[in-house]
Amino acid sequence: MYALALPAQSIAQDHVEDTAWLRYFDPRAAIAAVAAHIEALPGSRTAERHTARAYQDGLNAFLEWAGCRLPTEALLDAFIAHLIRHRSLKASTIASKYLAPIRLYLRKLAAQRVSALSGPERDFIADCREHLRAAAAVKSPRPETTSNIAPLWNPQFQRLNLQQVNAVLRACGRGSRLALRDYALLHIAFSTGLRLAELSRISLASIQPQADIALVTVRGKRSNIDPVPISRAAFTDLLAFADAYNADLSPDDPRRITGEIPVWQPLLHGDNHAIPGVNGYQPARGLSCQGIRDIIARRTASALGEAYRLAAHDTRRTAAAIAYDSGMKLTDIQALLRHKDPAVTLRYVGTKPDFASRSLSAYVQFG
Repeated sequence: MYALALPAQSIAQDHVEDTAWLRYFDPRAAIAAVAAHIEALPGSRTAERHTARAYQDGLNAFLEWAGCRLPTEALLDAFIAHLIRHRSLKASTIASKYLAPIRLYLRKLAAQRVSALSGPERDFIADCREHLRAAAAVKSPRPETTSNIAPLWNPQFQRLNLQQVNAVLRACGRGSRLALRDYALLHIAFSTGLRLAELSRISLASIQPQADIALVTVRGKRSNIDPVPISRAAFTDLLAFADAYNADLSPDDPRRITGEIPVWQPLLHGDNHAIPGVNGYQPARGLSCQGIRDIIARRTASALGEAYRLAAHDTRRTAAAIAYDSGMKLTDIQALLRHKDPAVTLRYVGTKPDFASRSLSAYVQFG
């Protein structure tokens, strides 16, 4: 539930014009209506609740900043300027995390039924509604930079080719439990295109061996349950790590990788097992998404250099790009990544524009 960030004295005598609207409109009821709306969104029904948390943080930031002032077009413009100048946020972040829940809140406020006893009160309430509607109509800030190049290729995203992926895997080695874990984790990440949250949930119970492959059942976005193919070689690497990890643990040790216990478990220096309860470690949770992100970034940077320190979704983009370059049909890549829209899959593939064919020098010679 959202927390309203109003000062203790809701009507201050020196700001009557700013706070008189609170006598007629109920921000708390509007916030409750926003919360109910967000609870119904598909992105808020997942275990991680990313959408709900992002909307809550964005709306609370505005409520705390605005205080008791009536949300007007000028006030919202000032808040956007504050986010850009003082928090250095990008236009896309402001639009998705802040303006989306604020617009919901303003529409809920403007739609409230308010009873007025006199003509001047009705006029004041009507003016407040106009201000709220005008604020809700404020456009998102324009991106800092624009381009005529199609968004299929974005140079800020990293995609490795097959040779680079193999170099990263070879650099891991397999001489220790930690090396076995990282090798298997990267092998599966690059070959399946799984999201980090999906990787973190892999357990032995979620994998069903087939004739030539294995199928891992993952819970993806919006709690969709989908089977994803894992190569026999990647599955063998995973089992090798699980056997090495369990070798020194007694049959009743809760840290054993078995059943529903996540496969990816933390390891301390010297290949030692982590101790339950220390630093918040719980075997039933395994490695966090941040832990998996750190492994991917560290291993790729170590093998290829700092310029190739992969970000969270870069293994997924790499899987799409390698599949496309290898001749895999776009519809099959879309199915592999479990995208509903093929346009999203194209952005993951990231086809680089052919600048050479667009150059006039390819057709005529100057000088």
